[in-house]
Amino acid sequence: MKSLRKVHGSGLGYSLLLVALSVGKVAVAQPDADSKATPAPGSTETSTPAAQTSDSEATAPAKADEKKPEPSKPEAAKTEPMPLPPTDATPAVEPSVPLTVEILPASGYFPDRNRGLVGGSLWLTMHGLQFPYMAPPTSKSAVRIAISGSVWDDTSVARFTSGQPASGKALSRWTNQGRAVLRTTPSYSTKEGWFVQGQVELVANSNQILDTNTNNMGGVDDLFVRAGLWNVFDITAGRYQGWEVYHYGMGLDLNTFERQGASNPNLATKPPQIYGLDTYWDRPNGGAGNYAAHVYFTDYLRVEVLGQIGTNISGNNTRGVRPIAILDLGYLKVKGGWEYGISHPQSDGALGRTRNNGFGGSVQFVLDPYIEGGINGAIGYLDSWSASTGAPNLAGSTTTKSYGAFLNGRVYGPVIVGLGANQTHYENLLTNQNPISPQLNGQSDWESHLQTFAAVQYSFWDKMFVKFVGSYARFHYEDILQVPAHPFTNKEYGGRLRMMYLF
Repeated sequence: MKSLRKVHGSGLGYSLLLVALSVGKVAVAQPDADSKATPAPGSTETSTPAAQTSDSEATAPAKADEKKPEPSKPEAAKTEPMPLPPTDATPAVEPSVPLTVEILPASGYFPDRNRGLVGGSLWLTMHGLQFPYMAPPTSKSAVRIAISGSVWDDTSVARFTSGQPASGKALSRWTNQGRAVLRTTPSYSTKEGWFVQGQVELVANSNQILDTNTNNMGGVDDLFVRAGLWNVFDITAGRYQGWEVYHYGMGLDLNTFERQGASNPNLATKPPQIYGLDTYWDRPNGGAGNYAAHVYFTDYLRVEVLGQIGTNISGNNTRGVRPIAILDLGYLKVKGGWEYGISHPQSDGALGRTRNNGFGGSVQFVLDPYIEGGINGAIGYLDSWSASTGAPNLAGSTTTKSYGAFLNGRVYGPVIVGLGANQTHYENLLTNQNPISPQLNGQSDWESHLQTFAAVQYSFWDKMFVKFVGSYARFHYEDILQVPAHPFTNKEYGGRLRMMYLF
């Protein structure tokens, strides 16, 4: 290929060299675009940054008495400053949607609300509030990912006495249980307060024996999507717990053997569990999901209407509804509601079905920071129909009544003590019609289960809690239908030490 010199001659090369030198001199003479121009020594000329010059100043006409400027000389032609690349003083353009990843701050737990004594059992309950709370005033970022959770480990011992020594002897049992929950909550909020939020709670259990129900070693607690307007309403769909009505206090913690009461593992007959308006309250298993609408009429009045639909753990189709209302004045909390649902086999022509319904309520008080307490009561009905004939199954139709109370008090600083007692009465609808025992005709089998506890807790920084719970339970079974009758009573004495960290 021929060179440019040979094609166009030496004149083009000299011209290009002169142009390059001219541009270089002009570029070096330009001031830094990000710094104020500094007048040369001996000069009285000053410069005004463009950002400080208004449009009106830039376009204002010249005054009449001012001399018109002389035309510019050709050799003093003006040149526009060249843009400089971004530096530390000129950051790159910020993303349109900034992201914040954080440990859920105190604002997410409603510190301005009187939830209960700090460290007490009511304090751990969010009382139907939009938790985790991630509204716009708590962050400058529209998109946030909050991380929170808990880790606890229990060491417990229980002594069981048996009312049926022939089939189940008395025994002592030592148990260690541990559970960790890692909660991750992504959320997007607009300046007007509209939001969409998701949540997943990953669960790890210290007992790594495969669970016979779920066939896995870990699991998930919450998994839901929620959308709405902060402090006004929201719609929530997925796997989660409904609003609590029946409160247990500082003992009988969820996911512990202590909550089962006087349940001798060697006996087939188990005591009835406390009915706390909770058939559709807890996270469903087996393929069912929850849908709920929450309305926050005022700061102290809120309503949840929860529906459940899908397949329950027994493999039946299930549908249920659970409306709950909470009046929360801080020092006084009144909660109540009702639930109703049915389940039936999936196969065509199946005759069997069950129906659950019940209602209950509670009244709680908080005199922060000294004492809190409350009373609970609920009654639930289970009606069953035979799978073979479709007729009512009285033996499988039951009524469960529970009532109880709790009281927590701050003894000194981080030391809190708690007391509680709950009584459950259970009976089925099948009555005795045996001529051998006419005095029992018209009566049904019934069971009663008393569960009591006393607890003392010490906390560090409102994050680390060490709690000891002593418990006593009594299960009595009154046999009416068998001849001769075989009533019996089992008892349980227990102690449990819990270490828990919240984050």
